[in-house]
Amino acid sequence: MADVDGESGLGRGINHPGLQLARIAARQGGAVGRGQLLDLGFTDDQILGRVAAGWLHRLHHNVFAVGHPRLSDRAQLFAALLSLGPRAFLSHRTAAAVHGLRKINLHAIEVTLPGSGGRTREGLTMHRTRTEPHSADVRTHGDLRVSAVPRMLIELAARETAAELERLVTMAVQKRLLRPDARDGRETIEAALARHPRHRGLAKLVAVLAVYRRTESRKSQLEVAFDRFLGDHPDIPEPLRNIEIDHWEIDCFWPEHNLAVELDGRPYHVAANAMEKDRIKDAALLRRDITPLRFTDFRVEHDLPGILKDLRHFLKIAA
Repeated sequence: MADVDGESGLGRGINHPGLQLARIAARQGGAVGRGQLLDLGFTDDQILGRVAAGWLHRLHHNVFAVGHPRLSDRAQLFAALLSLGPRAFLSHRTAAAVHGLRKINLHAIEVTLPGSGGRTREGLTMHRTRTEPHSADVRTHGDLRVSAVPRMLIELAARETAAELERLVTMAVQKRLLRPDARDGRETIEAALARHPRHRGLAKLVAVLAVYRRTESRKSQLEVAFDRFLGDHPDIPEPLRNIEIDHWEIDCFWPEHNLAVELDGRPYHVAANAMEKDRIKDAALLRRDITPLRFTDFRVEHDLPGILKDLRHFLKIAA
């Protein structure tokens, strides 16, 4: 049967449009833009013919899926960007999902496009910014342009609750995507905040970051106090510190006894928000026959004898 471009089959030449299309589609997860098709030599009539024949499936304005419409989540996000051009980037909750901080919702893909105008895309939530974003505000995550974590937090500041912002900040730090008190890649988060001084909800985000910084400081003080405590009891063997087990970072670990200790210096309301994650972490350790113990700053301050008793029990040290 004759192909829609007037040749029989795909042809054998490595520069044949059909083979070039296959290579582009493979690189882009199955998505292709109309401009790319025109660059390959296809006409609009040939594109429409392939759509009618079921070889191309329309995803967005001027964006098609090659072969079948069942693309991966990442390819769907790439297709959304492809429909808006190279200046667009994934933002807001979709950016949080790309960074692994929440689930991807393909029914509410959020994209930001610099400039003015009323351009819309069915199935996409469009945001506009008057000027081109600062180079540090947009990062490339694989093949996706996406808001950097500091900008993403600023974008969501007005919309999310303080509790959700705390969760996002905590997860971003745990994933090493954010350092609230140090350099985040090329700049401090304060620099990102300074670029958006009038953004709605900024005061709420600044308050959340201040709480987290106090929490980190409290955790550091707790680690110092715990180290001093261990130094005062030479019968307690030196643990491994800040190691990773099944992608979980452990504060102190005694491998010969499968004992893990987590030092929890968070204030109560932050601890409450992260409690579920702590339970998941503990369950992951228990599945590996590792006993998790958690010592809070309150207990280190008021119950060192009880901590010593717990450690000696699980390390099998006679009192």
